Amino acid sequence: MTPTRRLIHGITLLVAGAVALFVLLRSPDFAEGQQLGEGMVRSGIVGIQNETERKLFYGLICTCGCPRESLGTCTCGFAHERRDELRALLAAGRSIEDIKSAYADRFGPQALAVPPNTGGYRLIYLIPIGAIVLGAGFVIVSLRRWRSRSAGADAKAREGEGKDGAAAKQGARDDFDDKLDEELRNLDRE
Repeated sequence: MTPTRRLIHGITLLVAGAVALFVLLRSPDFAEGQQLGEGMVRSGIVGIQNETERKLFYGLICTCGCPRESLGTCTCGFAHERRDELRALLAAGRSIEDIKSAYADRFGPQALAVPPNTGGYRLIYLIPIGAIVLGAGFVIVSLRRWRSRSAGADAKAREGEGKDGAAAKQGARDDFDDKLDEELRNLDRE
């Protein structure tokens, strides 16, 4: 391996390790303190009445401190109040997108179940695509390297046969092979 390749390999491992450490430390298992929704009364009933409400409620997140549940599944009192407010807006004739926009303005964009495909939020959609492209590139490069290495090994093997073909073929069979054949014949006789 050339020094340049060793350097690139080392940098790649360092970056991969840093990314893995970052992901590990951002994991919720490391969070300390109060659990989300701890001490919250969760005894309500969701009661979705029609398909329009279903689309709206599942598109918005309850911001009461629940573990990121949609208004379509959260049973806390806060979610019940929000659903009543949203039903009033629907009854007033506002569209689902208009209501979602107003909800995001009030509680922030993190209150949307699916981030909008605008501005900086597009990066959220590009990251998985970029990861897929990088992964495919890595697989292609690895397969090409393996193929070239095996082609090089095959060429060396053919080169060895070409120099002294008869000797190489004859040298492939040695005394051990002859002894093994003789013992197998003796076993057949017994």
